[in-house]
Amino acid sequence: MDKQFIAKHWYASSYEQFENQTNDVEFLLKVLREQTDGTPQNILEAACGGGRISVPLAQAGHKVTGFDADEFMLLRCYRRMKDIRGITCYQADAISEDWGTGYDVVVMAGNILINIETKLDYAEAQQIFIRKSAATLRSGGHLILDYDQHSDTSAIEFFNHLGESGRLGDESTYADELGTSGKIKIYGNVYDPVTRICTWASHSDLLTNNGERIIKSTTGYKHIPTLKQVYGWLADAGFDVEKTYRNYTDEPLSENEPDYVRATIWARKG
Repeated sequence: MDKQFIAKHWYASSYEQFENQTNDVEFLLKVLREQTDGTPQNILEAACGGGRISVPLAQAGHKVTGFDADEFMLLRCYRRMKDIRGITCYQADAISEDWGTGYDVVVMAGNILINIETKLDYAEAQQIFIRKSAATLRSGGHLILDYDQHSDTSAIEFFNHLGESGRLGDESTYADELGTSGKIKIYGNVYDPVTRICTWASHSDLLTNNGERIIKSTTGYKHIPTLKQVYGWLADAGFDVEKTYRNYTDEPLSENEPDYVRATIWARKG
């Protein structure tokens, strides 16, 4: 078993252990019930990961298709979807491959808008995701876009950490089913308010079940769009924003929101 396999398997397992919240899923289900009168929808989830969102959507009676580029995350989705009707998942690259057509709803949740892994210009990749969402929807279909919306002030406060921090949000050590344990550390997390790009360096420090140590260093970056940018991309792709929710409540999100919020956008393809 090679080191890359061990590291990727560990990361998928650790990510699922850390990202286990349900409030966003419950809110997405609520929006679907209210906006579609409870009618089962044909749903595509882009970058479905381990099925944390896709599986509950299928359990609620929707027909769900999910795709992801990471086969290790998809293996976890396959396990979750066992014995659940109406759900399919497959491996695909969101940027280079087709998403299919004829869906009622596209779900882009779990912060995927600012967590895209790409070598493209980041804003260009974000626009591609939105354009492909429009292309895969039937006329009158909807996009649910759920992500962290930051002002410059909140982005500087949230992302600027020149010291050491935990990649998965804390200092915990995570272990997977193969007996690999470890953590990921971030160094020099910096947000540039001119480009709205956050960059960082990180390394993973893992210990396998036979006592071998695996250390891997990487760099990363993400683009934090303004709400005006996101609305512009949606309009350019042919979407009409029907509602934007604030922090998983029915409270509307102001276009002049000053600080960090969780934005959930319900947009209709014209």
